[in-house]
Amino acid sequence: MTTDLLLGKIIAVTGAVATVRLDAPGTAGVNVASSIGVGAMVKVAVGRNVVFASVDRVFPSGSHDEHLDVDVSLIGEGSLSEAGQVADFRRGVTQYPFPGDRVYPTTQADWAKVFRIENTTTITLGDIHATSDIKASLNLDALLGKHFAVLGSTGVGKSTTVAALLHKILDAAPHGHVVLIDPHGEYAAAFKENSIHLGVDTLKLPFWLMNFEEHAEAFLTSEGASRERDRDILGKCLLHVRQKNYLNIDIERVTADSPVPYFISDLLEELELEAGRLEKSADASRYIRLKLKMEEVWRDPRYAFMFGESLMAADSMGDLLSKLLRIPTQSKPLTIVDVSGMPSEIVNVVVSMISRLVFDYSIWSREEPSVPILLVCEEAQRYLPREDGNVKSAAQRNFERIAKEGRKHGISLGLISQRPSDLSEAVLSQCGSLFVLRLTTERDQDFIKSAVPDWAHGVVSGISSLRNRECIVFGEAVPMPVRVAIDFLDESRRPSSNDPNFTASWSEDDHDPAMVGRVINRWRNQRHKI
Repeated sequence: MTTDLLLGKIIAVTGAVATVRLDAPGTAGVNVASSIGVGAMVKVAVGRNVVFASVDRVFPSGSHDEHLDVDVSLIGEGSLSEAGQVADFRRGVTQYPFPGDRVYPTTQADWAKVFRIENTTTITLGDIHATSDIKASLNLDALLGKHFAVLGSTGVGKSTTVAALLHKILDAAPHGHVVLIDPHGEYAAAFKENSIHLGVDTLKLPFWLMNFEEHAEAFLTSEGASRERDRDILGKCLLHVRQKNYLNIDIERVTADSPVPYFISDLLEELELEAGRLEKSADASRYIRLKLKMEEVWRDPRYAFMFGESLMAADSMGDLLSKLLRIPTQSKPLTIVDVSGMPSEIVNVVVSMISRLVFDYSIWSREEPSVPILLVCEEAQRYLPREDGNVKSAAQRNFERIAKEGRKHGISLGLISQRPSDLSEAVLSQCGSLFVLRLTTERDQDFIKSAVPDWAHGVVSGISSLRNRECIVFGEAVPMPVRVAIDFLDESRRPSSNDPNFTASWSEDDHDPAMVGRVINRWRNQRHKI
């Protein structure tokens, strides 16, 4: 390290934080300024080791106006080779610097050593910001083994980052099993060759696969004590129709949650019979109100993907799971569940069903060859909101269970959100890796600071100044926090989430007069393709 540019020397060490006195500007000139900005990485020579640190704060020295002082957080260390080069890197510090130890900027060679991950599969997401040609390597097993989150404000390249990350994962593992919940219908364009697309026109999600909680969320409209009584009614009637087991499925004990097919007409008939047995009209009205609500949903053509005639008469559970989980993959390892065309009233129930089916399959397949599954959820704050004391939805309970227990059952969770401060802190704390793009609100920035170690706060402070298609990666997947410029994606591999170009669209009046009629036709039929 004798040939490296000397930035300064350690003047104080407190725990994992050290203060550096920089050389005077006349000594180091512009090189010091360019190497020592907040979020930059520096290294400290400590005997035969090199300690790497992140710059947290730059401030004028109180006693020497011509000097700057810098607070740095100690991140990890490497050993020095005989040639004076960094030979390896490991997270954590065993040998702390002392006042007087010299501080140097990190070099291209240092970054190459730090991000050289051996003896495991790696992917590269993009270029390290401080270098010209060093890729940021991610440990794929560490990334998928401990959940991850992609967080960023609207319009900063979040969807493109997700697409790039998934492309890299699937390129490295072409026989993976990935389920992506897409609320905006934007990802199908990015994965034309290696995915299947399940939306309102192609998804066959039989209503009888709903468990009791999902039935209640789909059909009950009452609140408070009245809702509890309605839940009792629904649970009793649902159990009766499930127990008919008209397909004679081999099952020892049927409950209200058992995934046993039944006819919706049987449930309606059961409600009517129970209402007829009651003397008080007020009590009977509960049954009738529930029956009318079910009939309304059943006959609504927008719910055909759940209540179509073909979904009532057969046990299609095996076909659904094989298609949803890509078993076998058949060169299409990704399932995109597009919920954009579904009625808003049922979206949460559908997402709950998908997440629960993934989890339950993983639990009950332990005696079979392992099939790890990655479940990716866009707009995660909708299903995993910050704790507010309200009753949790079925989807929220399922995702929380996956976050807490999924890893031991082979489920990895990928959360994507534009409002991280609205996300459940308990769930985000379970994510081993974070990909943080530009966040413009102080509330979101503070939330990220609360989710990362104290020593990473210096890196976090630069989140508001990130460019589009840039992110800071924290956690288990990388040797140390790093700012990454995301690799450029070919147009064919990008999601269809580009912002509208108003000036280009408004410059000419060239729209087809029949366009409005086509839109109305799709609107009335509740189908994107007619």
